[in-house]
Amino acid sequence: MNEQYAMLESGSDRSNKEIEAAVNRGLAACMLSGVAVGAVVMREGGVPLHVCARVLGSPGQRRASDWQQNAPTSPTGR
Repeated sequence: MNEQYAMLESGSDRSNKEIEAAVNRGLAACMLSGVAVGAVVMREGGVPLHVCARVLGSPGQRRASDWQQNAPTSPTGR
């Protein structure tokens, strides 16, 4: 289903792995340079607009596979 959205929005057929990688790059960019930069990175990577909005606008709704969700915690557990 994500492949269908990617194809409709970007005009090309992208795999879920490519979209996942673009989301992760966007999340990293967001942490380093802000939401606007993260959004640009995701859109340039072919992430559908509704996914960009969900990931950047609603952190609590991120999937377990999203990079920031899986970031290691500090040794103190924070």
